[in-house]
Amino acid sequence: MAGYRADPSGEFGHVGWEYRDRSEFLYRAAEYIADGLNLGQRVTYVGEDDPVTMRASLAAAGLGGDAGEVHVKTVPEHFLFRGDVVDAERMTERYAAAAVGAVAAGYNGLRVVIDTTPVVRTPAQREAQAALEFLGDRRIATLPVAAMCGYDVAELGDAAAGLVCLHPAAGPSSVPFQLYAQPAGRNAIALAGNLDAASEPLFVTTLRRVLPLLSHDTLEIDARELEFVGHRQLCLLDRYCAAHGRKAVLRSDRAVVRRLVALLDFVNVQIETT
Repeated sequence: MAGYRADPSGEFGHVGWEYRDRSEFLYRAAEYIADGLNLGQRVTYVGEDDPVTMRASLAAAGLGGDAGEVHVKTVPEHFLFRGDVVDAERMTERYAAAAVGAVAAGYNGLRVVIDTTPVVRTPAQREAQAALEFLGDRRIATLPVAAMCGYDVAELGDAAAGLVCLHPAAGPSSVPFQLYAQPAGRNAIALAGNLDAASEPLFVTTLRRVLPLLSHDTLEIDARELEFVGHRQLCLLDRYCAAHGRKAVLRSDRAVVRRLVALLDFVNVQIETT
């Protein structure tokens, strides 16, 4: 199937969106929803309020009468839980089934806008949502799905970055890098942005969350969109791969990355030579 993530029209994709003001998020959500309606997609909005309030809020944010065309769902209606944390594996399949169902019903795809803040308020909830962001992204990468996940950084603080960075696209955000699944294979990821000393804590958290979700086969890392990486961060990658019993092959067009990998003579991280 086609890799919809690469669609230059922006018709599909998985976007992480940090916001500090709820009205700001609603305005952006209304824009995103309007795009989906114009594209003939089945559109769903998920939030913490009751459906009547959410529909009215979207209408006031710019949708007007089109708000009535949106499927509005509460958090308990939308998410599947294990206790008080999301069930990442079951939700992954729910998204895939919803995309297939939307096409079967005559729509051009599925578009979902979720204010995810209510399900990531505790550390355990954030761990579960991180797994869903990564596994769900991998599952929908080749399906006609557009999804925008909102995170209230005013409430979540720095913890929001650990979830936004797992999206292949991000709105106005301070996340220094992005690490996300590649549709090319079940054991392939991409790294984009900048990995430096300031981003190390976030990088460590992300590796700790993602590596256990990958198989023990060789991990392919597409780092062609990684603008900067230092030797310390490459050492961290090698160390965490070793700790999780992984071998990684790094693909990069940057000569400095190739030289660093060759110079540091890693055991668990190799550079692609072709």
